Amino acid sequence: MLAQLSACVGKFETKSALTATCSTDWQRQGGILESDVPHSNEHMGLRVLVWNIHDRLLPDSLFSSDAHTEDDVACIGDLASRYDLVLFQEAFVRPAQLARYTGHVWADHPLFAEGGGGDWWPLRWMCEICLSPGLLMLAREEPESVYVEPYEAFAGWNTALNKADDFFSKGFQLVQFSSFWALNSHMDAGRGQDSIAARAQQFRQMTMALKRLVPADASLLIGMDANLRPDLEKQDQKILGEFLEENGLTLVFQNGPDLIVTRNLRISDPKPLPLKSLLSDHDALSAIIFPPTAHVQ
Repeated sequence: MLAQLSACVGKFETKSALTATCSTDWQRQGGILESDVPHSNEHMGLRVLVWNIHDRLLPDSLFSSDAHTEDDVACIGDLASRYDLVLFQEAFVRPAQLARYTGHVWADHPLFAEGGGGDWWPLRWMCEICLSPGLLMLAREEPESVYVEPYEAFAGWNTALNKADDFFSKGFQLVQFSSFWALNSHMDAGRGQDSIAARAQQFRQMTMALKRLVPADASLLIGMDANLRPDLEKQDQKILGEFLEENGLTLVFQNGPDLIVTRNLRISDPKPLPLKSLLSDHDALSAIIFPPTAHVQ
């Protein structure tokens, strides 16, 4: 029975650290210039990376034809190690190894005891990673406070239009650093009405937390895979517009479903890093932020 389960879902990674090295020339293949990524000798502002890395399939399963190899994850780690603050989504399979590889001072990868599709019976007893929102935040600065919350709404069972992301839980991380706050999230996918309604409720829940926990004039950075298409769908446009207005936020950069928004925070050089089909099914987003009293090691 265990052998059949392993063949179906694949093998969980149990090593404490990555042992492979990156052998993919992702910069050349993605057409990414050396000037497009930060270097350790740069000391102006905080370098931020927002990226849905799509590390959600276990190796050696029936469904893992596009699962990451350890080499792929090492490449993701090589890029992340250049940034002061990293907001990953879909970091389900190797978050601990990835965090250790990058060498950031602080890392957070929450699990939820309840909330979202991952806690449905019998998933909570069969699939520990289903209780994870797949969010991994890495920083060179220790935070002053950390808050995580699962979303109450989700689309439910997967259908042709409504996606529950294979029943992984969804939610957000809200972190207070010395001079700004950062929020990392991943919303429900799918184009059906159930998915749209779930995302609308998830944004309302996030707004309630922001108003409760974050001072209205505090500097705030939000990076997420919102699974919105505001340029194509009126309902998505309304959901995003209301969220921005309610929280005094400015949309800084959008690339497909991925967003960077800010409040009272100077930001420069937002750009996509074209890594889709190389190391993920999403491009990465890169930017430099300038908090009021930013400290860079």
